[in-house]
Amino acid sequence: MLLIAALAMQLPSALAGPSIAPGDLALRHDIQRLADAGIITGPVTTWPLAWGPILDDLRNADATNLSAAISDSLARVNDRANWETRTSELTFNAKVGVADNPTRIRSFQDTPRGSTEVSAGLSWIGDWLSADLNVQLVDSTQDDEELRYDNSMIGVVIGNYSIAASTMQRWWGPGWDGSLILSNNARPMPSLTIDRLFTDAFESKWLSWFGPWDISVMFGQMEKERHVPNAKFFGMRFNFKPFPSLEIGLSRTAQWCGDGRPCDFDTFAKLFRGRDNVGTFGITAENEPGNQLAGLDFRWSPSFIKLPIAVYGQYIGEDESDGLPSAYLAQGGLEGSGYVLDKWSFRWYAEFAGTSCDFRKEDIFNCAYNHSIYQTGYRYRGRTVGHGADNDARLVSAGWIMVDENDSQWRALLRFGDLNRGGAPDARHSLTPTKQEITSIDLSHSRVFSFGVIDAGIGYEQVDDAASGASLNDGRAYLQWRSAY
Repeated sequence: MLLIAALAMQLPSALAGPSIAPGDLALRHDIQRLADAGIITGPVTTWPLAWGPILDDLRNADATNLSAAISDSLARVNDRANWETRTSELTFNAKVGVADNPTRIRSFQDTPRGSTEVSAGLSWIGDWLSADLNVQLVDSTQDDEELRYDNSMIGVVIGNYSIAASTMQRWWGPGWDGSLILSNNARPMPSLTIDRLFTDAFESKWLSWFGPWDISVMFGQMEKERHVPNAKFFGMRFNFKPFPSLEIGLSRTAQWCGDGRPCDFDTFAKLFRGRDNVGTFGITAENEPGNQLAGLDFRWSPSFIKLPIAVYGQYIGEDESDGLPSAYLAQGGLEGSGYVLDKWSFRWYAEFAGTSCDFRKEDIFNCAYNHSIYQTGYRYRGRTVGHGADNDARLVSAGWIMVDENDSQWRALLRFGDLNRGGAPDARHSLTPTKQEITSIDLSHSRVFSFGVIDAGIGYEQVDDAASGASLNDGRAYLQWRSAY
């Protein structure tokens, strides 16, 4: 209760401004590098990020004794901020992309979702109101909704909070190739969102140990074409930095309501308090409030090692035991950054994800991202809301990002592992109904020109299907142009 009261009191004045959507690996690399250098002080693992606190930190940065690597990152983020935070003027954007065999498992980087994608939008930023309106025409075999309004929002600022009607993409957690609870693998669902803007620490001596903190809440609407039509989605994330080298996140999501399901305030209250397991607190299959996931994540960059490396992990429970998450899914990774040839800033990462329930003890198959009532599962428009590998995967990935002073980028991603290890045919699985072993590699490059940004990528994937014994080899490629910032 003390924490809730403190949240309500933290309402300093804030300038209405845009947020940074997930999708640009190089920009995320630069922001993370500035955070590790102590220039950006707030949490940076809850996307979208608000530009407000980052702008404050950039303006207060002392650039006199920075290394070339940090100076380059500072300059690139400054350039992007100056473009995206222009106030009281209408700005336009456009994007065109084509793809042959779009990637099955999406990472943080934004690539075309369909074989053809055309997008246009406009944005405006005021003192207390901001709007970012986008429309897309997409030809996709996985989602037959061709006209879309993804990555749009209309928001108002009240105190230090932004309240918005939003279809912005979201990414919760420190992973670079996936998030177990909320990623950009699925399309964003229409939501009412509440996000803290400035991430100042609590003034209370009892809570100041949290350090800079952030909170994000969303009330989303899922699609009609599912086993329980029009189910609703609730998400909440609180993350904080008790030390400059350590960021911790606590996340919770739930599917609830929908046609034929209880949908009143009492149902939501039971769900919010965790009273939603059949057989407890008078809960039956008929009045069960919903399907929940919850857990924690961390990213730690130990200063005593004297190397630009960090370890991170995420643990998300698919079930509840004694009021706490249980039957965990797990993700862990190691990352590092550097600077070469007096020009290229780079980051590498190695990441592991296990998406079977109770990963720490004994794998429980056909559990994660599935539910007995919400039988479409933790999926939206054909893709998992959490990790792109869907349930029962054991996936290892390694990535490399390079960016120069002009924002030219090279990216590489290698993956190998097993999908749907449960083996029994599962039609709910978004990637494969049977077990598959996969190995894939993707290479991409983007460059800024006077007429916009050209981004191109190629990929190759080998799949061994356990049920049929077939071995398949498939290539993929994409090319997209977007207006320059």
